[in-house]
Amino acid sequence: MSGPLGLQCYVDNTPEQLNRAAARFVADRHWLGAFVGGLVRDPHAAEDIIQEVWVRLASAIEKGNAPENQPAWCRGTAKNLVLNHWRSKRDSKTITDSRTDESFLDRVDLAFTESETDRGRIEERLAALRTCVDSLPQKARTVLTLRYLQKQSLSEVAVALDLSEDAVIKQLYRLRRALLLCIKAKLS
Repeated sequence: MSGPLGLQCYVDNTPEQLNRAAARFVADRHWLGAFVGGLVRDPHAAEDIIQEVWVRLASAIEKGNAPENQPAWCRGTAKNLVLNHWRSKRDSKTITDSRTDESFLDRVDLAFTESETDRGRIEERLAALRTCVDSLPQKARTVLTLRYLQKQSLSEVAVALDLSEDAVIKQLYRLRRALLLCIKAKLS
């Protein structure tokens, strides 16, 4: 049986430490995916980077170099892979400062580190968001679904709903604002 990320080759005959690391990696994968996906903005490249992080983590554990803080280690490894990805995608006309790239990634990493301490609060906010979305009229939920779950462009949403792009932009703005106010009310 194949597990998430093709981990089947590690599940049956590996040390318990690798199994725990795999379970933790899968549990935290959405955080790593958000970190990498937000930086790379290419789902295929992001998935490649995430899988490479797993390969490097498993290799480190097999060599007896298990990280103490696995999520931070994974983000650090992903950060280096993202930098490599950015460098490989630059054309000759683009001039950037690699120190600036690294500084930016360090700040993003710090934000994710801080968010690890706030996971309970984040889960509470997600629950409030779910409740608020459920309370919206069906038409509003359809707009959100098309744009954010199905990841359709503004023009595709406009065509699907027989609206102008400007109308879709205004609706999305109003919906995001209403959801923000609803979440704040539920959490206070």
